[in-house]
Amino acid sequence: MDPFLRVLEIFLLIAVPVLIFFVRSNWQKLEINVNLILLPFIWYLTYAPIHELSHIIGYSIAGVEVTGYRLMTHFLEGDYGFSKIQTATALGTDWKSLVILSSPYIFDLIFVLIGFLLFKQIKLRNSFLAGLIFLLFCLRPFYDFVDNYIAVFYSQSDITIISRIIGEPITYIFGIVSIGFILLVNLIILGWYKNYPDT
Repeated sequence: MDPFLRVLEIFLLIAVPVLIFFVRSNWQKLEINVNLILLPFIWYLTYAPIHELSHIIGYSIAGVEVTGYRLMTHFLEGDYGFSKIQTATALGTDWKSLVILSSPYIFDLIFVLIGFLLFKQIKLRNSFLAGLIFLLFCLRPFYDFVDNYIAVFYSQSDITIISRIIGEPITYIFGIVSIGFILLVNLIILGWYKNYPDT
């Protein structure tokens, strides 16, 4: 994907919702400003490792040995490649490959459900903790789904191989329903935290 489009995608799917979450709240301006700086940075550091660790769990469930992995891109070493997992055998079109490839998206949906239940059960008065849970449990899965479905157009996505295993209609219906569900959860949470905490 073009770097400009990737930055735009991160801005729209991560930075803007975090901004909306805090700007419409009644938390102190200083803590809002600190959160607006720290939280996107935390998202950046955790996004790829969470996604790749989910794949590793998928490998474990499928009984496929992982021979190597890179959870973060090593920018400081001049390496601008993707995070990745190495195995002795290549992915195919069997059920094991389906488990491996789909595991991050199953975990994304679990994360969103946990995030929704946390926000429903507990009104978090700590602005950083509230923002962190919203970011990691709700916005990160939203970005993960949208980014990987967009990556289909660049033939660089788990979704491309998943569609070869279970067919394009099921793959894209699952994506549309999942993205719609996650978006709805995010909008509900943004509604709950408007003008919060009460002054």
